[in-house]
Amino acid sequence: MARKDYYAIGVDLGGTNIAAGIVDSTGKVLLREKIPTMVALGGNTVLSRLALVITLLFKKASPSVKNKIKGIGVGIPGMVEHEKGIVHEPPNIPALNGVNVKKFIQQRFKKPAFIANDANAHALGEHTFGAGKGTRNMVCITLGTGLGGGIILNGKLFTGSFETAGELGHIVIRKEGIPCNCGNRGCVEAYVGANFIAERARKAIKAGTKSSVTKLVNGDLSLITPHLLEKAARKGDRYALQLWTEIGKEIGTAIVSIANILGPEKVVVGGGVSRAGSILFKPMIKEFKKRSYRYLRTRVKIVPAKLRDDAGILGSSSLVFKQN
Repeated sequence: MARKDYYAIGVDLGGTNIAAGIVDSTGKVLLREKIPTMVALGGNTVLSRLALVITLLFKKASPSVKNKIKGIGVGIPGMVEHEKGIVHEPPNIPALNGVNVKKFIQQRFKKPAFIANDANAHALGEHTFGAGKGTRNMVCITLGTGLGGGIILNGKLFTGSFETAGELGHIVIRKEGIPCNCGNRGCVEAYVGANFIAERARKAIKAGTKSSVTKLVNGDLSLITPHLLEKAARKGDRYALQLWTEIGKEIGTAIVSIANILGPEKVVVGGGVSRAGSILFKPMIKEFKKRSYRYLRTRVKIVPAKLRDDAGILGSSSLVFKQN
């Protein structure tokens, strides 16, 4: 870990917004900025927006902080060549496909830059500052639009031979399951991603399932979200509770495979969908214990993430701190 008087800029580059902050080595976010990504305007615009948010932070920082910024870390969805900084197949920012983001930042700001897949960055953040702090081996699952993942082995981010390791959302939990966006069938992501959860509820209600969710959206099923399903479940809605139980079981089933292959001390579960809390975690942990080896049931800890809204900024800033 860097000394306490070192700082880093962490950037979470998403398809909708770019969130960035200046972070000290204890994990305190000193300054924040957030601007729209404007993906529809093309790759050059996205890069310009990325430069803008970093520039705004430099302008707002005091000289004592500005002079001790050791580098800039960026988390980006898609496959990332971490050393080179080239992005491949970013799902929500297709205009950046093949772009060397690391080179762009280093030329623009004359600072070391470190680029990673956003879920990998989240994992590193949880290991550095959050629920995985102090562990040697841990896995982080991010439940959002899809299911992202990151792996820490022997205290370091593991990305594999092709820098693509950690695609945990594509663990197959049903051999002949529903199609996934990756082209396979039965991936856990296809059952527990936010959009998939909402679609599952819509289909069930259209098929005749009774639920208070219908009233919550005034009959407009297109407005169903995981948050509304969580709200209904907490009010005792039978269908919503059943759905969250199923989702928890599906994630728990995937975690069994993760535990068997990697043997982590902790599996940290974060992202927006994870905020359903106990209605998700109870069936998740129960299913894991039901399916896993007895020896692992009490040894592998499944815990909620701690970084929450700052996960992207803290995760990407960790890319810098781990290098200093």
